Amino acid sequence: MQYQMGHEYASTTGIYQFVSDDFRSTTLRASLDRAMDQALGKQSGGQR
Repeated sequence: MQYQMGHEYASTTGIYQFVSDDFRSTTLRASLDRAMDQALGKQSGGQR
């Protein structure tokens, strides 16, 4: 999960064990969307 969330340290990623499943999923989705947009050369911003 550490690399999925884009954190360098496992201790930083550890905070996600104390959040709701919905928040964790939403945060992961946003991170993945940004990564895909960057990989495809799209500008980030706005909602999908």
